[in-house]
Parts: sequence; C-alpha cells; structure tokens
Amino acid sequence: MSVSTKKQPVSSSNGLRDRVAQAGSFAGRTVPLAQNAGTSVRQSAGTAFAKASPAVDAARSWAAPQLEQSAHAITDTIAPAISEALITAAQKIDVPQPKKRGRSGLVAGAVALTAAAGAATFAAIRMRRQNNNGFGAESQAQPGLRDEPGPDADGHSRVV
Repeated sequence: MSVSTKKQPVSSSNGLRDRVAQAGSFAGRTVPLAQNAGTSVRQSAGTAFAKASPAVDAARSWAAPQLEQSAHAITDTIAPAISEALITAAQKIDVPQPKKRGRSGLVAGAVALTAAAGAATFAAIRMRRQNNNGFGAESQAQPGLRDEPGPDADGHSRVV
C-alpha cells in the first residue's frame, strides 16, 4: 500500500499542457527525420542491389555448368550402381515362381521307361530260350529243329 492515497489536484493542468505541447513539437521535428531516413535506406538498398547484381550473375554463370557436369557424372557413375542395387533388391524380395515342367522331362521319362521295358522283355525272352534249350528233352533229340507249338487237347494247332 502506498502512503499517499490522495489524488493530485487537477489544478496543475498547465504543466500537463506544457508537456503535451513539447511532445507535439518533438513529433513535428521527428517525422521529417524519419522520412529522410526511409528515403536514405531505399537509396542505399538500390545501390547495394546494383553493385551486387553483377557478382551474383557471375556466380550463377559459373555454378550452372558445374551443376550440369555434376549431374552428368552422377548419371554415368552413381546412377547405374543405384539402379543395379534396386534391381537386385527387387529380385531378392520377389516371390519365386514355380518351375514349369517342360515336355522334355516327360519325353525323357517315357523313353527311359520304354527302354527299360524293352530290356526286360529281351531278357525274359532270352532266359526262356536258354531254359528250353538246356533242359528240354525234345531239343536234345533234334538239335537243329525249332520248337513249334504242339496240338492242344482238341487236336488243333496253336499259333503263338
């Protein structure tokens, strides 16, 4: 709390008027100064821009070919390596397709099966002939004759 709680009397309004008058005259003097400062800043900015433009243009004309060379170097060296890496990654994560069995496997299997059946048939025929030649009484009696089928129970000849 403050010690003095009384309001100041309004009679001292002359002092307040003097202060307002001083502030007005001060503002009257500062407005032209602010306008001059704004004009000066605009002129300085224009001068700085005029002086900086050739340097900026020179830097841009040097940088443009450098960037283009860099782009070509990246395209020729790094880009193929990146492309190769992406293709390899795609192949690694791709779902493998089931292998189609071609007709060549089927044909080879059929040929092998036919050959095995032919060899078994040949072996069976050969064994049969050896058994008939070695143990048959008729073949020992007449070695030059061929075995022909005899008549069956009805008296008819069998054709084999």
